[in-house]
Amino acid sequence: MTLAPKLEIQVENLGRRFGPKIIFDADNFNFKGPGLIGITGINGRGKSTLLKIVCGLMRPDQGSISVSVNGLLLSPELYPKTMVLSAPYIDLPEQIRLNELLKLHKVLLGNRYRASAESELLESAGLFKEKNQLIQAFSSGMKQRVRLLLAFLSDVPFWLLDEPASNLDLSGFDFYSHYIRQEKNIRLILVASNQPETEILDANEMYEL
Repeated sequence: MTLAPKLEIQVENLGRRFGPKIIFDADNFNFKGPGLIGITGINGRGKSTLLKIVCGLMRPDQGSISVSVNGLLLSPELYPKTMVLSAPYIDLPEQIRLNELLKLHKVLLGNRYRASAESELLESAGLFKEKNQLIQAFSSGMKQRVRLLLAFLSDVPFWLLDEPASNLDLSGFDFYSHYIRQEKNIRLILVASNQPETEILDANEMYEL
């Protein structure tokens, strides 16, 4: 039996403002896993900002981020190889087909792409029959399933999910919830949500901003 890795993201003395509005003011967070950690709060409190800062898409005005796997501190250039961010505001390439997008994702991830799980995940997402369709033909709910699909196909220790159930119907939510529950024992999953009663399932810990 393979033991789950010890995973940790430590945020220290975080500061971030947008103009005169202060989002974080010397705040500290310590996320440990594997497990599911919820990040809640009303709109504008910094949930998306925190995830973007953690994965390196946004720079803080002050503070530091450290990421470790089994006690080994990772250098920042390795963060893209250990994390995936899924969010409704991430644009998908509209002019390619889903199977082409998956091939591109596989090239970018290399051996971190869960090739053996591809068919199962496509079927579970309700997208198997749509894999030859252009992304631009997908509804907003289908596009959100694609974003989650790309995250779930990423064999990396840290999954960062921002408003993951946005635009999902019941079957789409079942797809999301099934894999979150299945994977939270081997990864550190951060879910940012203003609907914690539905999106944050059996969380190990909750942070309210």
